[in-house]
Amino acid sequence: MSWFGPGTGLRRYTRKHLVHDRDVARAEVLRLQGVINGQDWQLLEQGERIAQLEADAVDVGVERQLREAAEVKVADLGRQLTGLRARIANEHAVTVPPMHRDVDPDELPTEPGGIDVRTLREALNPSAA
Repeated sequence: MSWFGPGTGLRRYTRKHLVHDRDVARAEVLRLQGVINGQDWQLLEQGERIAQLEADAVDVGVERQLREAAEVKVADLGRQLTGLRARIANEHAVTVPPMHRDVDPDELPTEPGGIDVRTLREALNPSAA
């Protein structure tokens, strides 16, 4: 006799039904394991990406510090160069009036006794002057 009584519409599970339910449950477990493995993989890749980005951020920070140090050094060297140029200009200043300066023999003075510095038009057309 049926456990649930006659006419209730409920039937007892047979061995065939139990095997089917077991197979469905196993398939669901395998599917969920695949989903979990995929998410673990994504989590691992995300962790690696985060580590790479953190390393890049450290590299950028170090690079910025080096650039700032180089800019400070360039500014300091620029100030030193300006000071040295001023010192050299003061040491080699021309303090002798032009009429008493020695003229280098390679440097010819301009007219009237040396190089003609008129424009080409004036030099070729004496009546224009």
